[in-house]
Amino acid sequence: MAILSWLPVYQNRVNNSILRYFAKNNISSSQWLESDFILALRHAVEWWWKRLRPILSMLAYEQISWQECSDEVLDGLIGIELLHCYTLVHDDLPCMDNDILRRGKPTVWKQYGETMAILVGDALQTMAFEQLATLGDIRVITEIAHTTGDTGVVLWQVRDTLGDQWGFSLADIMRIHDEKTGGFIASCLIIGGMISWANREQLDVFRKFGILLGRAFQVRDDILDHEGESATLWKTVGKDQNQKKWLVTMFWIGETKKILEEIGVQMDIILQDLENQKFIEIKQYVMERKS
Repeated sequence: MAILSWLPVYQNRVNNSILRYFAKNNISSSQWLESDFILALRHAVEWWWKRLRPILSMLAYEQISWQECSDEVLDGLIGIELLHCYTLVHDDLPCMDNDILRRGKPTVWKQYGETMAILVGDALQTMAFEQLATLGDIRVITEIAHTTGDTGVVLWQVRDTLGDQWGFSLADIMRIHDEKTGGFIASCLIIGGMISWANREQLDVFRKFGILLGRAFQVRDDILDHEGESATLWKTVGKDQNQKKWLVTMFWIGETKKILEEIGVQMDIILQDLENQKFIEIKQYVMERKS
């Protein structure tokens, strides 16, 4: 996989923005009873990981505005990462996926308890909307609420708790991937476009590319769940296979890789409209990632 030389620069900018947010809001330490809450909150966010979602917003902003995303704008966009972290904290809970490892560290509930993890997730969600509101565009709030709420991420979580995916068609699986990941990723691109005054056609391109990128991310996840190792992925592998919530369970590994290739071809068509090398490299990064 080609190394994206520019990616660490963007990741560091996101990390620095999060640190600024923590410092501004005194989320550092506490001698009071809520000290564990502060530690758990930082544990949930300070994973120094991909930061893919706010970076996609930055790329979309730069694509439309033809200028670098300022720190002021980025400080609003980190709400996207806070929201993403909330979904992970709640997804890991014993009543959901019951995961004990996330990004090479104990999950929040495993480290600090189930009750604290629920409260941390609740806090991260409200913190996220507070930051996104600083961008000054009500469309941003409407967009992200739609794709992470009862028509998106939460809807997927409901489906996930109601039963396994055995017997689902490929179209069913893709719809679930869109609810879980694709819609959220598309919204990240659209938000970056909205705040840089993209037109309707440009926003439509961002949405189409984001949906496909989310599908590719999830299909690649299924492949890694079959072929990867916990030490490399920094998370527990094989859980989806055991729970029959997994594309390879229904279509086998060879067919799943073909599905990923087909999604890549669809993205290549859209990338012709974007004409941006960084988007091309992000597509390859998602499709070929090892963790």
